[in-house]
Amino acid sequence: MGGKVAFILVLVASVALGACTAVRLSYNHADDILRFMASDYFDLDDRQLDAFRTRVSHFHDWHRANELPRYVDLLSSAGGRVSKGLKPGDVEWATQALRSRYRFLAARAAEEAAPILATLQPDQIAALEKKLEKNNTKYAKEWLSGDSRKRERRLLERTTERFEQWTGNLNASQRRRIEDFVRAHPKVMEIRFAERRRWQADAVQLLKRHKNPAELAPRLAKLFNEPEAGRSQEYLSENRRWEADLAQLVLDLDRTLSSEQRERVLRRMNRYAEDFRALAGARSSVAGETRPGLAGS
Repeated sequence: MGGKVAFILVLVASVALGACTAVRLSYNHADDILRFMASDYFDLDDRQLDAFRTRVSHFHDWHRANELPRYVDLLSSAGGRVSKGLKPGDVEWATQALRSRYRFLAARAAEEAAPILATLQPDQIAALEKKLEKNNTKYAKEWLSGDSRKRERRLLERTTERFEQWTGNLNASQRRRIEDFVRAHPKVMEIRFAERRRWQADAVQLLKRHKNPAELAPRLAKLFNEPEAGRSQEYLSENRRWEADLAQLVLDLDRTLSSEQRERVLRRMNRYAEDFRALAGARSSVAGETRPGLAGS
């Protein structure tokens, strides 16, 4: 979720907290964590801060009641597929399921945040732009600096690390397969960086142009739900190729998993499912689909 509108992502970040080591502790303290994160992007006045607290709390409760049970179901279905060995349709199913949940969640957060975003003053938007540029500089330094071999090595290390978080140590053959994948996409980070900056510019322009929450909310939601609309042909082409190659990589690695590696993947899925199930039932009085009106703050 890197590079999106910070305020919206602060709301969405409760999902990312699920990736922390202590899932339940992190999630149960998400309200406090998200308020702290917001202060890094905006200098909110007292009225904005009060409204933000209310909306973060409501969004968190809604997510606990409505989204966490969906994650449990997704993990349960995914575990059944992994235990049998993946087929091409399984990877496509997972990709579409994750994409649809993220886009729905981000659009919902955009609508939730719109009444506050619409009150941002020029100096607060300028602070956002400054923070985004700082993050972009960090991104460029991490992924676009140095010669092509150094950039490739960094991406290979990150990609391998992410797979090993699930499988444990990979063998030499599995690592070579990941290396082949990374080498086939030498420009992916550069192209993503250009798209990242374009998306940010479009989002900031919406914040500057629309001060009516009822107008801002659907436009921000559309920005998340239909990101392809403004993307370059170069990005669309490379991203389709990258997704297809990644799907094949997952299938190839799945066929080479040892029984120990597969069991490790399944245990990790089960742990997440157990945590999400416990969190979903932790607050019985949670509200359902209702939310504060978009016209007010």
